[in-house]
Amino acid sequence: MAFVPDLDTLESSSLNEETLYGPSCLCPQKKPRLDLEGTSSGVGIQVTVTKGPLSRTFRQAAVLVVAVTKLLKQPACKDFADSDLGSFLDDIFEPVSFQCIKGSYTRAPVFRYTRSQSFDILDIDHKCFVLESPTQLVALHLQGPSAGQKVKLNIALYRPRSSQGAPGSGRVPVALGIKGYQLYMSCVMSGTKPVLQLEEADIRRDIESVELTRFIFYRLDSPAEGTTRFESAAFPGWFVCTSLQPRQPVGITNTPDQVNIATYELSRH
Repeated sequence: MAFVPDLDTLESSSLNEETLYGPSCLCPQKKPRLDLEGTSSGVGIQVTVTKGPLSRTFRQAAVLVVAVTKLLKQPACKDFADSDLGSFLDDIFEPVSFQCIKGSYTRAPVFRYTRSQSFDILDIDHKCFVLESPTQLVALHLQGPSAGQKVKLNIALYRPRSSQGAPGSGRVPVALGIKGYQLYMSCVMSGTKPVLQLEEADIRRDIESVELTRFIFYRLDSPAEGTTRFESAAFPGWFVCTSLQPRQPVGITNTPDQVNIATYELSRH
């Protein structure tokens, strides 16, 4: 490691001494042969520069600063200004150029898409989902030939970025689409409370922005009962629900299974 003499060490020596400190020892060494000498104007400081390979190091800079500090204590240098020191250092050290490098980074997605699966869905009252109009999903009992009207859910599965909804937590982030259509359920604010609606979209991809979390629901499975709930990621505590009455729109509620049904059975055929 290079030795840098401290101020006290330099105080004990004379500015006129023809000695230098070695890179790894405390002992003075002979001053090397000098090829070029210059004097900074107006301050009476003689600068000695040797020709040869550049080897400007922190040790040399520290020695220089300590030496100048000692020099400034001399009465003759009381008028030595900051600008003089700057000019003095410019004569010794080459300018250092800095390159500004601009870059960009890609933020990790809020939810990372993995795959999609199709399911039949019934609420625990055995009502099916039916697409009654282009953007209206209702729940009703179907039997016989009319059973073909029921829709299947195309459930897109995601992996969350954070610990929320991580594997093992029982909260799996999903998007609830209508199979055969580019329609997905979304939960948005309307007035003073959230509502459930169908939007035309294709979100079988990574969810990059918080705005798109309106399409995300946490699938909460109860393996013992074989049932599932869907909680809005955008509005925690609000669940996809059906009415106790038939042929009513599928909606969203924060009082699940009280005056509505928010528990479902999923099956794959």
